[in-house]
Amino acid sequence: MDADVSDALNTPRQSLKILRPFNALRHLYSPRTILVICSENCLNIPEDLKTFTEGDNGVHVHFTTKLPIQNYDKHPAVDAVVLVYKVFNQNSLKTIRDSIPYIDVRYLVGKCFILVTSDAEFHQTDVYEIETLANSYMLPIHYISKVKNPDGRDPPRLQIPSSLMSIYCPPVGSDVNSLIINAAVMKS
Repeated sequence: MDADVSDALNTPRQSLKILRPFNALRHLYSPRTILVICSENCLNIPEDLKTFTEGDNGVHVHFTTKLPIQNYDKHPAVDAVVLVYKVFNQNSLKTIRDSIPYIDVRYLVGKCFILVTSDAEFHQTDVYEIETLANSYMLPIHYISKVKNPDGRDPPRLQIPSSLMSIYCPPVGSDVNSLIINAAVMKS
């Protein structure tokens, strides 16, 4: 019995490896932090990450290719988690599957979503696996296209609507209740 207790004290706690949401209420005027998780070559870094910060949301973006995050205690707390899935890239599905066990279940209720993107046209059958995974965890899926620049020299850029970001990371100083009501009214 004593050996079991000492072994438990010497091993790292599993809870330290899990990405957890804030334990206390955020200050109304403090910026929100979003964690973007995607596999290598799914996004153009840093161009695509900049689209998360556009508008008046006041969002800080942190990016990683896998969980758990190294030195998690030195990173700021996270308000929302974005799991990026790129169609026709099997590594992106593997990254999402490998990351979900490290995310606290409290994120899976309104603070985590899957962002599906593609550089080419795709059909419903091409996203069957990610839709099945999302349904099993009850995660919302948002489809975002990449928009080509008119000159054609730069690669296509991810376009995140500010209305989508305001649902998961409300603008600084906003009344969250009115945002939820407005989002529900717009959806119906």
